[in-house]
Parts: sequence; structure tokens; C-alpha cells
Amino acid sequence: MPEAYRVELEPNLDAATFSGVVEVDIDVVEPIGELVLNAIELDIGSCTVNGTAGSWSLDEPTERLTIDVDGSLDPGRATVRIEFTGILNDKLRGFYRSTFRDEDGNERVIATTQMQATDCRRAFPCWDEPDLKATFEVTLVVEPGLLAISNCAEVGRDERPSDGDGDDRPAKVAVRFAATMRMSTYLVAFVVGPLEVTDPVDVDGIPLRIVHLPGKAKLCEFGLDVGAFCLRWFQDYYGIPYPSDKIDLVGLPDFAAGAMENLGCITFRETVLLVDPATATQHEQEVVVDVVAHELAHMWFGDLVTMRWWNGIWLNEAFATFMELAACDAYRPDWHRWTTFGLERSLAFETDSLASTRPVECEVKSPGDCEGMFDVLTYQKGGALLRMLEQYLGTEAFRAGVHRYLTAHAHGNTETGDLWDAIEEATSQPVRRLMDSWIWQRGYPLVSASLAGDELVLDQTRFAFGAGEDDSLWVVPVHVRTGEGEDGGATERKVLLDGDRITVPLDDAGAPVVVNAGGHGFFRVAYDDELRSRLTGEVLAGLDRLERYCLVDDATSSMIAGRLPAADLLTFLEGFADDRDIAVWRSIAVAVRTLGRLVDGEPLERLRARVSTLVRPALAELGEPDGGEDELRAQLRGLLLSMAAIHGGDDEALTRARDVFTADERDPGSVDAELLAAATTVVASTGGTDDYERLLEKYRSPSTPQEQLRSLHSLALFDDAELVARTRELAMSSEVKSQNAPFLLRDCIGNRHHGAASWAFVRAHWDEANDRFPTNTIVRMVDSVKLLATDESVADVQGFFAEHPIEQAAETLRQVLERQLVNNEVLRREGERFAAAL
Repeated sequence: MPEAYRVELEPNLDAATFSGVVEVDIDVVEPIGELVLNAIELDIGSCTVNGTAGSWSLDEPTERLTIDVDGSLDPGRATVRIEFTGILNDKLRGFYRSTFRDEDGNERVIATTQMQATDCRRAFPCWDEPDLKATFEVTLVVEPGLLAISNCAEVGRDERPSDGDGDDRPAKVAVRFAATMRMSTYLVAFVVGPLEVTDPVDVDGIPLRIVHLPGKAKLCEFGLDVGAFCLRWFQDYYGIPYPSDKIDLVGLPDFAAGAMENLGCITFRETVLLVDPATATQHEQEVVVDVVAHELAHMWFGDLVTMRWWNGIWLNEAFATFMELAACDAYRPDWHRWTTFGLERSLAFETDSLASTRPVECEVKSPGDCEGMFDVLTYQKGGALLRMLEQYLGTEAFRAGVHRYLTAHAHGNTETGDLWDAIEEATSQPVRRLMDSWIWQRGYPLVSASLAGDELVLDQTRFAFGAGEDDSLWVVPVHVRTGEGEDGGATERKVLLDGDRITVPLDDAGAPVVVNAGGHGFFRVAYDDELRSRLTGEVLAGLDRLERYCLVDDATSSMIAGRLPAADLLTFLEGFADDRDIAVWRSIAVAVRTLGRLVDGEPLERLRARVSTLVRPALAELGEPDGGEDELRAQLRGLLLSMAAIHGGDDEALTRARDVFTADERDPGSVDAELLAAATTVVASTGGTDDYERLLEKYRSPSTPQEQLRSLHSLALFDDAELVARTRELAMSSEVKSQNAPFLLRDCIGNRHHGAASWAFVRAHWDEANDRFPTNTIVRMVDSVKLLATDESVADVQGFFAEHPIEQAAETLRQVLERQLVNNEVLRREGERFAAAL
């Protein structure tokens, strides 16, 4: 059992190599003749055990380093020492190379890390499993003038003299860092490069800094404020002090994931850390809050207490998702973060409606299995299930259970059931039975509501896009509200639908009934005709915003599943014309895009006319931006402008969008950020070569990371075959970083008129893409093939992947391919019928 690591690494940034030595104090439990560690892509120089050299072998396929012990190693303490060299790879995993251009146009190199899930073994030999926790003392030997950071605070520096040409000046500096708490290898981090840091913010004795590229200090203030708020908020929520000595938030130019919860050295993509609130949209700012909060939440739930094995990664990530939302809601309650989470939760609903979905927790046997766990079921469904449980138990009762769990298992490893048991002990509720019904079986229920005299009848069956028998049942916490508002005597009760049916007595059988009151349950609702007829007019307007969102989202899914004709869905959407909530309109926009894929030609023009009629009154009412207005109102204006112009073909909206875009070109920063983001989308979707060149230049010379990413993705929206072809070629060039290129190609495949050609391009460059791009982005690159719903495209895509599996994301790929078949079926079923009804 490893107890303590001492790691010294010396990176050569110019040569993209490193050398190192690791010493590990181990506790030998029983006599052994060999030691087996994890290592891959390392050249081993020597191995000693208690000072005695041993023979060794490195098996690349199993990623195992075996050291023969001279005779046997008896129980007790021992020390293993290994010397090695390696490469700073370009795959954004392990110890890797990140680059940027300085003000003079010179390429500069950063050496940084991403160890999750099983890539610490690429940086140094180790026991690379989450339950083999140990402490880590890191020393980085670096060129003078370079910044070096690791998980804990710097505790000392030693000069390493030059040994060449009689030069006695110090050639390197050995930077030593304090030992970490006991933690898993995947949380080890170190960064070396020509970077700058902000002054530390003192958060109740914990120094918090942002590490950034030179010249970007002006983009750090918002992230520092968010970080300080969340660090205080989490310490209060958990009732446990932050478990280390400092926190660095590190913005990197190359990063395969969004961010990574390395203890005290959290790494990020620049776009989710560095931001200028004056020019960023509300959503862009919200993403920064979300991601910073998510990673800080992990310092306790994940770092202090860690899953025993990778099958439990869902709980780590689901809980951090839950906590990011709670923290964001506390930081900016006016953003209504739990409501906007509805759109993200809908992505999990979409996957979980497929036959190829998986249980939230499932067996993990290989690194590929583990990589495939980082999906919407882990994050969004998992987070939604925790929110559902919290709302059923009550906020403080749930929080008390979390505190009990963290204090009982601090510095240890757990299984999922340990959390349920802790919450059950704190609340005396059947938490394990309830939650086991959700995490161990795939899918989710459709709760049907009907009247039987003066009783409400609730039935459950599995909701699925395809046909087929399924007898799955869940323990469903259902919130039922009857009546209208507090003045109307509305009452709410919580019931457990534990079985296929339950009846609920009604005080007033003639009153409106809302099932899934509050909207936090992870299920869909189907009302009978009588109950549905009561949710109109003032009753509909009086529903909570998330409840109204759920109505639209449920209706869209019902159309996909064949329960509701497309024409009826459009009529239903038109009933929300008077709504003024951004969450509801975002759901409407998703439905409109879905309907727009079903028709073309004259029927599409008729659909656009109806969309324009739906959107224009709300857009006109919002008028022009007001400097003191609510941010969500401004966001709604931008959404409505893009809907009217793109999906409504509204000439007035098109002109307005182009005017906004031109005004910003003349006077950068003078235009409302929400309108500018919408105008950029409109101009790209409807523009020509000159517009393409303008957006390409914005990508090449951005003022913020958000403007750069916004401009880049707009290049995939053009309705011009040659321009989309240029975008595809750009994605495969060195000008677009490998962290962004797969997503740009995904957008090209999602282009309404040029998606098939873009898929053909990706297919032709398949080997090159797999060689160049991070492995976790490959399946995301092809996600939008599900939108290619014609018979010809279906045959092409399905045939290709029958011969080209994505082994690291096999289940996710099956879900993408099944969703393509679902969309093909919807097109077959609804296309002509919807066109005739328009």
C-alpha cells in the first residue's frame, strides 16, 4: 500500500521532454516477490527497493511496471525509487504540452497536467487507482523566470548549478512544495511555464489566486470574486474547513476537459475562468460561476472523500453538479439557476429515453469504460436526481446527511450506498431504497395523471422514444399541488409513487392540479384531457417558471415519441406567446428547431411565418436594452431576435441584427452583449463571404476568450457550401487548437444544409482526427450525426460506425446512433403530415 510519494520532475519545455525520479514509501502487508505499479509512455532508467537495484519490465498493453524484488519483501515499511524520462505529449493527458503566442508572435510552451482518470501513470510510475491514497511531495526543477506551481504551497527553493562550459550561474531552480493530504493519484497536478499570477485574495486564511497567460490580468477579477464567494459558501454548507493550504485557479490555453478538480491547483479552459463581464453575455458569465463552483465543490466531495472505484465517478460529478447549481443560485439568485438547469436536464432526458441508455452507476473494467462515464447521465441526470432527493427531504435535512457523510469518511474512499446511508440516518427516510431504484436501472418514468371521482390517480410506466415492453418501476417522489396560488387556497403535498399506481385524495376535485409541482422531479407528466384543460389561461400564467418549462419540454418529447402530432405541438407552443420567461422560451426555441428539421421548401416558409407571428410581439415588447434591466430580460431579447431572424425569416429582425453587428464593429464594446451574441449568430446564418472574413478576423484577434470562441463557432453556421468547407479545413489546421476543433466540426455536421457534406469530410479525415484530437472529444465531434435523418444519411453513418467503433465511448456512440434512428422515424412519421398541416 503506498503511503507517501516524493516526486521530482525536470521538464524541458523546448524539447517537450522531462526527466524525473519518484520515491514511494510503501506498507508491505504480506510477503511479496514483486511490485506491480502503473506506468505508460515512460522510459524507465532504474528501479531500487530499499536501496537495492531490481530488474523490471514494462508491459505497455496493460500499462504495468513490474519490479522484481531480490528474494522477497517482508511485511513492514519499504521505499521504492524509480528514475525515468518521458515526453510532454500533445494529447492533453498526463504531463503534456500547451502552447500560446506571446505579444511578439513567438510560440511559448507550458508543461501542465491532466491525470483523470488513469493518466498519472504517464507522468510518473504510481499505483494509479483512486482507493490507493497517499501523500505527495512534489519538486519541480525549472528554468529561472518560469512559474512553477503544484497542489500545495511552495515551501522552498534550491539552486541547481550549471554543469557545462565552466558557467557557474544557476541554470535551474528546484521549487519544493508542501506535502498534500492523503489523496488519489488522479488529483496530482503541476504546471510550469511563462505564466503570471494575481495577488492572492485572503479567504478566511486561505490564499486564492488566478494563474493566467501574460496580459490577461484584466480578465481575472470576476473569477476571483466567484472563487472567494464559493470557497466561503462551501465551507459553511459542508460545515468543514477547506482541507488544504491554498487554491490556484489556472487558466490554460489547451485543455481537453472543461476544468479539473486537482487539490489546490484547479485547471481550466480559459473560456470558463477568464471573462470580462462588460462584454460577456449572462450565459457566458454563468458558465464561469458554474465551473468554478463545480471544481471548488470537489475539494470536499471527491478530493477529501473519494469514490472507491470508477463506477462511483457518477456520484463525484453528480454531486459537484448539484453543488455548482446551489452555489450559483446563492451567488446570483436573480439568475434563477435551478430553472435554467432544466434545459441541461433535458439533455439527460433525451439520452435516457433511448433503449441504449445505461444505469447511472454501472460496472467499470477498463480506462475506456471510465472515460465513457463522463456524460450527461453522470452529470445532468445525476445532479437532477440529487436535486429531486433534496427537495423531497428538505434542504436542511439533506445538508445534515451530507455533513454526516463527509465527516465520517474524511480522507477515505466510499461506495455510493455510504452517502444514502448517511442521509437516511440523518432524516429517517427510506433514502437507500428510493435512490437505488434510480441509479441501478436505466431510464425514467412517465407519470400519468387522471381523475377518478374526488381522487387523483397517478400511474407510472417507463418513458421511451421507441416501442417495447418495459416493466421498470421507480420509487418516485411526487409533489402535487391543487388549487390556484396562495390566495386561492393552493395546497401541496408530497407522495411516494412506490409501485405502478397510487391514488391521492383531492380536497377540491374541480381545482387545477399540478403534478411535479416545482418541476424538480426527474420524470415526465402526462395529464388526461380534463386535467390538461385546466392548465390554461391565468392558471398557466400562474405556474412556476420551471413548471411551465416542463410543460413545453414534455410536449416536445411527446412529439418525438409519437404521442403528439407535430402540428399539435406547434399549436401548443403558440399558447405561450404571452410568456416572458427566458427558460420557457429556450424550451420553445428547442421545439421550433426540432420542428424546422421536419419540413423544407414552401412548408418551411409557412412554419417560419408562424414562428415570426409567435415571436414578434414579445420581441417588440422588450424594446431596446436598458442599462438597468434584469440580465435575464436582456438574454430573452437576444434569444427572441435570433429566433425571429433565423427561424422566423423576419426581415425586420434580420435588419436589426445586422445593424447591431455593424454598430459593434464601428465602436467595439458599445453594444449590448446579449444582442451582439444574437446578431453574430444571425449574421453568420444569413451572411456571405465578407461576413465570414469579419468573423474569422474576430477569431484571430479576439479581445476575450469568449469572443474568440463565439466567433469560431459562428463559422460553422453559414448557409454557403464553400464557406462551410473552409471552416472544415480550418478545423483540421494548426490554427484551431485540438481542444476546440472537434466541436467546430460537430457544428459543421449540425449545419442544416451542409451537414451531410461535413460528415463526409470528417469520415474522410477519420484517422487524422483520431490521431490529433483528445480521445474524449471524438464521440462529441460526431454527436450531431444524429441530426442527419434522411434514409441515405442513416445508412451511411450507421454503416461507417459498424466498422469504426469509438472504443473509449462505445455506449455514448450507441446512443448517438440510436437517436439518429429515432430522428429518422420522426421524419418518416411526421414530415409529410406536418407539411400538409401548415
